Amino acid sequence: MASALRTAIKSAMAPILYRYPPFGLKPERLSVYLQLLLETAPLNADVAEIGCNVGGTAIIARQALRGVGWIGTYTCFDTFGGFVKEQFDKDAAKGTKAFKRDLFSNNSKGLVRKVTSQHGCGDIALVAGDATKLDPASLTSYGMVLCDIDLSDPTYEVMKLFWPQVVPGGYLLVDDCIENRHWLAKEGYQQFCRENGLMESYRYGLGILAKPVSS
Repeated sequence: MASALRTAIKSAMAPILYRYPPFGLKPERLSVYLQLLLETAPLNADVAEIGCNVGGTAIIARQALRGVGWIGTYTCFDTFGGFVKEQFDKDAAKGTKAFKRDLFSNNSKGLVRKVTSQHGCGDIALVAGDATKLDPASLTSYGMVLCDIDLSDPTYEVMKLFWPQVVPGGYLLVDDCIENRHWLAKEGYQQFCRENGLMESYRYGLGILAKPVSS
């Protein structure tokens, strides 16, 4: 009940609270994301962002793509209600602080739609649910995939789903690949790279995979 009330208040105050896009990526990581995103724009493949919180990063990215004439669909996949309990519990057992459990729970698909529309990005598609449970047949071809789930297991599972859908010349990025115990996304990224014989690459805490261009 308290979470629903807080979400309702945030929605009512959205024009003030979110008068600027509330991006969640660290500025240095956002700059890398935008640079690679614009490099892949000529592919005119879709973009997927898994874990969007209130949609701020998606808004900035969509505006940038609009400026260069990109043609495609930008889709945000999120629970719009915080972490999946079982997934968080696994990382909590490995050191993730318990107080982080509810960080993104005061959210809703309606709030994100309101914020994205407020910034002229109502064409961003929103898909609610646990992204690890997506039907692979529902996915399209992507020039860019940004995975910002924070947790180890869902990061790994989402990479398994989306990496085959990344087109040659495209990228899959994983946020929070940093050497601390705040988040364990790096463990999922490393596991996927190890199992698939892929070289790990990092920039400012972003794990980066580039799909080779066929010769």
